[in-house]
Amino acid sequence: MILSWGLNSSFGRAAGVALLAAAAMPAAAAVLVVRSTGPSAGAYPPGRSLPDNARLTLRAGDSVIVLGASGTRTFRGPGVFSPGAAVQAGGPTLIADGRRARIGAVRGAGIVPHSPTIWHVDVTQSGTFCLASANRVMLWRPDATVPATLTISGATGSPRTLRWAAGQTTLAWPATIPIANGASFTIAQTGVAVPTQVTFRTLAHEPADLQSVASALIANGCQGQLDVLVETQPDLSPEG
Repeated sequence: MILSWGLNSSFGRAAGVALLAAAAMPAAAAVLVVRSTGPSAGAYPPGRSLPDNARLTLRAGDSVIVLGASGTRTFRGPGVFSPGAAVQAGGPTLIADGRRARIGAVRGAGIVPHSPTIWHVDVTQSGTFCLASANRVMLWRPDATVPATLTISGATGSPRTLRWAAGQTTLAWPATIPIANGASFTIAQTGVAVPTQVTFRTLAHEPADLQSVASALIANGCQGQLDVLVETQPDLSPEG
């Protein structure tokens, strides 16, 4: 039998040892590209999964942020980089963004506080918003110093007006306004000249880990939530 010959020959024994060694080696952990800019951005699009020992070849002006199980790492070109190691050839060392903090993230020139979780709907931000569950939707406002009145309007049904007491930062989405995947709503708030426009994307299931959350946000175009997720993770870059 060919199988018996392979196992008893010197070649077969060497191959068997190699296979056993390969099986014993742990697989490289995966990282997820969450942000990329510059000339090589097309080679590292957000949402692309890479092994931890991958080689990132970056040119001048490139910037790539990857998300692992414990946080993010920022790479800037030129140079050849590996998510699990230091610079391998040429270029500067890893450069930390230096702006991430769990309490907030830089928007423009100042630090703006974030909602309790990325699943809270920031009523001051327009865009596409992902929901892990359409049954437990919570609204959030960054400034709760004064009372406010909130009016939610959809494509169908009557608008619903909610009252926000002073000091109250969160408010439950009204049960009388059902949320379907792809549904869009206008949220008008007293004292705010321009209403926000929010389109909801409901996820098939709640992601189990950080990278799954990021992947779902990228796939559904929920950029605002992705930005918050990235900016509030520990920066593992050597200078971070």
